[in-house]
Amino acid sequence: MSNVIIYFLAFIITAPLLILFILYFFTRKLYRNKRRAVHLTAQLMVPVLVASVYVLFVVLFGNGYLPWIIVFLLSLLSLAVIVQYKISEEIQFIKVFKGFLRLTFLLFMFVYFGLTAYGIVARVLL
Repeated sequence: MSNVIIYFLAFIITAPLLILFILYFFTRKLYRNKRRAVHLTAQLMVPVLVASVYVLFVVLFGNGYLPWIIVFLLSLLSLAVIVQYKISEEIQFIKVFKGFLRLTFLLFMFVYFGLTAYGIVARVLL
């Protein structure tokens, strides 16, 4: 039974785009609202993308750089808190966390595509 769970998690981490589309499809059917489905999908995909980027770092460079990823995430969170404070002069943690998740989704999606492209080029040319 534990092997099934491990294989399922490995599939989710190695195929985040497929999981993204499946999750978007289900949230779109559930809420019947495109905007809300996109936001919820982005927020739910952040852990998957972070894990996928970590695995890509391990495969491509031999090191996962987990401490650097954690420092980067904490820096993004502190940046989101500072921006929220500058805009409204009070910190609403739910808005901060949602903004942090959306920004993390965008950045890690770009990093995922960049690392995938680098991996393809490096494996083909080398």
